[in-house]
Amino acid sequence: MTSSVYGERTRPLTTSYRGAYLRYRVMAYVTGVMLVLLVFVAVPLKYLADTPGPVAVVGTAHGFLFIVYLLTALDLGVRLRWPLLRLGLVMISGTIPFMSFVAERSVRHEIAARATVTQREAARPASSP
Repeated sequence: MTSSVYGERTRPLTTSYRGAYLRYRVMAYVTGVMLVLLVFVAVPLKYLADTPGPVAVVGTAHGFLFIVYLLTALDLGVRLRWPLLRLGLVMISGTIPFMSFVAERSVRHEIAARATVTQREAARPASSP
């Protein structure tokens, strides 16, 4: 067990997180891009150019993809045994423009730190009893 940046005790990484992490990264970027498009392109078009079509399309797509993002964040959080507060913050980050990119970067740094600890522990010679 090691201490993480957030003060809680964490376990070294196993290979079970890799697929979940890749799915989370993809969904974080896709959700973030869709939210930015919705807020900064579709909504202004709706109110300034009186064209509600983009909001209907991008809004629906973002809503569906946000649910998928929540599931991938939950999957990764369970595998990495995040505290509920961290999991909640990562999940909520998909509702604030550009925040999913910040959360993904934070998760990437946490996983890199855990991987370094895991590699050190693997390289340490086993002690004989």
